Amino acid sequence: MSPSRRPFASEVVLPAPARRWRVQTRAFAWLLAFFVAAAAPLAWVASATLQASIHRGYAERALRESQVVAAQAVVRAALTDGVHVVARVNPLANALRTQLGADYVVVTDVRGVRVAHPEADRLGERMVGGDFTSFRAGRSVTETVLGTLGMSVRAKVPVWSADGRVVGLASVGFLLPRLRDVFWDVVRAGAPWYAGIMVLALLGAHALSLGVRREMFGLEPEQIASVAVQYRTVLHALEEGVVVLRGDMVHYLNPQAAQLVGGPPGALPVPLAALLPDVDVRAWRHGAHDNVPLSVRGVPVLANVRVAPDGARVVTLRDHARVRALADELTQAQRYAELLRAQTHEFTNRLHTLAGLLHLGEVDAALSLIYERERRQSARRDAVVPLRHLHLMALLLGKFERAEELGVTLTLDPLSALPEGVDAATLDAVELAVGNLVQNAFDATLGVHGARVRLLVAADPEGVQVEVQDNGPGVPPTVQAHLGTRGVSSKGAGRGVGLALVRDRAAALGGTLAYDRRAGMTVFTLTLPFREDA
Repeated sequence: MSPSRRPFASEVVLPAPARRWRVQTRAFAWLLAFFVAAAAPLAWVASATLQASIHRGYAERALRESQVVAAQAVVRAALTDGVHVVARVNPLANALRTQLGADYVVVTDVRGVRVAHPEADRLGERMVGGDFTSFRAGRSVTETVLGTLGMSVRAKVPVWSADGRVVGLASVGFLLPRLRDVFWDVVRAGAPWYAGIMVLALLGAHALSLGVRREMFGLEPEQIASVAVQYRTVLHALEEGVVVLRGDMVHYLNPQAAQLVGGPPGALPVPLAALLPDVDVRAWRHGAHDNVPLSVRGVPVLANVRVAPDGARVVTLRDHARVRALADELTQAQRYAELLRAQTHEFTNRLHTLAGLLHLGEVDAALSLIYERERRQSARRDAVVPLRHLHLMALLLGKFERAEELGVTLTLDPLSALPEGVDAATLDAVELAVGNLVQNAFDATLGVHGARVRLLVAADPEGVQVEVQDNGPGVPPTVQAHLGTRGVSSKGAGRGVGLALVRDRAAALGGTLAYDRRAGMTVFTLTLPFREDA
């Protein structure tokens, strides 16, 4: 065991209690006792189960095959007229016995006197053992009895005459092995497997116990080494930085937190002021806090504070840029999902319409619908081509579908065009703005008669402009003062995210997002300068 592992274990676990046996010895002994104790009853249960299965299978087979024998026309006729019964029935019964693979086939008259038997000297004698009243009453039975040939399972089936009288019985039987023979057969067949499994289990227990002891830093299971390993692994695997405070002192930093604050200056614990001089720790003394904005070495972060039962405070630090990027990705994914849903809905409606027209035999009308749809799609494709950038073009085509579904007239200004060479960050911001601003315009015009939305995406020597107009009621005056603030929206609680994302992205790129109301139209204008480093 490496020296570096022992100090870590000694910091987080208590000394092991005194024991005579080590963990691998105890595991080996327990497994050995378990397998020895389980082997015998398992073999007995397997033997009993096999015996019961054999008995049921033979009984069902005996009944079926007895019914076959009783249904033979020669058997029924011979037992009915009583003429040369043995000569007519016995050869047939022995042939059926060979064909069916039975141990014996016996046929008797209604008195129980054998007229067919595998041993000729038994002919003319009464059949022995079991129930002889049921077949005379017309009932079939299966039974396990000791007969002249030994212990067997057999069936007794009445033989019926043509006029519905019982004239005899047919019995097919199978000799059963004794239970102890079955038991020892199972033991002999299963003993190598039991022995092999036991050896493998014991070897595995020994190897496992050695591995467990090694992975637990040479400590016994009663110690909390596994808990310490899990605790340390989880903290190191988190993307967020984790800081544990007691009072004003930092007692723990995970690697992500150490990277954010520049690493602890010396051994822990250290004062929080040495790592985060701009943080007022007094504000965190009581209760939990969520998404507290901080600046750590010039990097904006969000802090969450939780108080442990022992009074320690756990602070998680998340890179604000990373959080914003994840929010942007989620917004984009939701927007694409909504566009796909709208396209699917629209195409399904069109297909249903086409199917109905074709069922009605209106081929010309169906073709006209297809051509009109293609003309409209072609016009939309031609309109978005000057934008040059595939993702933006695809987004707008989806927005056209969504507008048609909502009953809104969406128009792309003929002057819309973008040059080649626009940098990826600006394009991403344009795409984010178009998606959110156009969707907001759709929401604003719901219920408005003659709802209209107009979009302009253009560029000049200074940069890129995105302008979205709609004939909705506009932004309420009470909201305008806080427009673009996360969570502030005229749509109610839980909204106000998209516009905030657009504003933040524009600000990060040195651009602006403006709101205006002119000529009865709501106008949002995004301006993004061309980046010099693009």
